[in-house]
Amino acid sequence: MSTLVDRLASVVARHGDRPAVVEGARVLTYADLWRRVTALATRLAEGGVGPGERVALLLPNGEPFVTSYLAVVTAGAVAVPLNPQYQEPELEGFLGSGAAALLLTSSAYAPLGRRVVAAPQARRRLLLVDEALAEIDRAPGPARLPGVALASDAPLMAQFSSGSTGPPKPIVRTHANVLFELEGLGRALGLSAEDRFLGVAPFSHVNGLVRSMLASLAAGASLHPLPAFGRGAVLASVAAHRLTVFIAVPFMFGMLARGRAAPPGALGSVRLAVSASAPMPRAANVAFKTRFGFWVRQLYGSTETGSVSVNLDADVEPTLESVGTPIAGVAVRIVAEGGGDARPGAGGEVAVRSPAAIAGYEGMDDLNRRVFRDGWFLTGDLGHRDDEGRLYLTGRTTFVINKGGYKIAPREIEALIETHPAVAEAVVVGVPTPLGDERIKAVIVPRGDVSPEAIVAHLRGKIAAFKIPSQIELRERLPRNPAGKVQRSRLAADDA
Repeated sequence: MSTLVDRLASVVARHGDRPAVVEGARVLTYADLWRRVTALATRLAEGGVGPGERVALLLPNGEPFVTSYLAVVTAGAVAVPLNPQYQEPELEGFLGSGAAALLLTSSAYAPLGRRVVAAPQARRRLLLVDEALAEIDRAPGPARLPGVALASDAPLMAQFSSGSTGPPKPIVRTHANVLFELEGLGRALGLSAEDRFLGVAPFSHVNGLVRSMLASLAAGASLHPLPAFGRGAVLASVAAHRLTVFIAVPFMFGMLARGRAAPPGALGSVRLAVSASAPMPRAANVAFKTRFGFWVRQLYGSTETGSVSVNLDADVEPTLESVGTPIAGVAVRIVAEGGGDARPGAGGEVAVRSPAAIAGYEGMDDLNRRVFRDGWFLTGDLGHRDDEGRLYLTGRTTFVINKGGYKIAPREIEALIETHPAVAEAVVVGVPTPLGDERIKAVIVPRGDVSPEAIVAHLRGKIAAFKIPSQIELRERLPRNPAGKVQRSRLAADDA
């Protein structure tokens, strides 16, 4: 298959009568979805949306997002998904960076959307998708492609890095990039048309978009989107539709494990639970297994590389912290400080080579020279591999704490803190001091009675004294971005 549009057309031909998107009692078959997608794509093309033009989507998880995204790419344009939680200044910044000329949103976001497109020098248009789809439904016709010729190396979507280490970076992936990832995911996870996906991770982020929404459609499976995470909504959807695949972020699995509304066995139909976008704490995974009877598997990837590896060990408990071995066709190496390959067990920076990866960031030549080398992308993640090739992540190069010249990986301290039975989650950050180094601060979400003194006592003897946090703060929750990643910069800035 050369493009995502070709892949979807093939799925429709084989599974037209099967459910594609299910929202409550409303079921859209693949044939129904295809008619709506092609009709909206034709409308976009007739309205001047051409190949390569960027179209932003400001929509929550749901069938309108699915239809709009697919219509944009079917028209030959480039989809720019934006999180509907963004506020006006954020949207203006992202739309400016992505150079989107058209914003697709719904009536619920119309006031915000109109303000954004009316900004000085914006020169953007607005289309309310719910109104457009209502018109299409009033006069349904046969599926008809807008007649756009696309190559496999044509840009498919433009996304942005999370910005956790600086300003968000524009990332453009091609049809070929995403199709390779979908093929690899399908084989690794054993996806089929019999699967039923829970779509709760945000579709505006790569995890929900590719690993849930597009992976479901590429397999001919059914997608059951939820507009937002809620324990009750997740449990009800899984129970009502006997869902089989649950791909989300650690926070969601942890909340389910802690919630009183989730009885043991409530997720009994799920054959595969996969966590990505952030490390899954062992304690949270153990709690989830205790309550629901199965482990959450960790997947590693990024917006730049696509999915890289996943832990599918038959006996996963001994390797629970691992993100597994690379997906077929993906290569991973650990780069030692001197630039060579680290030996098994030794740490270094994770580098990835994959047909799913981008060739570089747009308009960032200096950065590209630093992080894209000889076909390898230097991820900025720190880790090591064991003798059998499993990958373990230990931190980020940009999150390394410099204390008196000592380089400290926060994940090492976090993992030890999380072994305390009264700790649900811990994040360690470096807070700059007037001396030019950093002091260590730990922010902890407790699961029971615990004090800073108890945490210090718990760490003594397990790590060097200079690694023990000098400040320990207890919080009810951690600040996270829409993808579920902890915003470490905010935790450090709180002490500025």
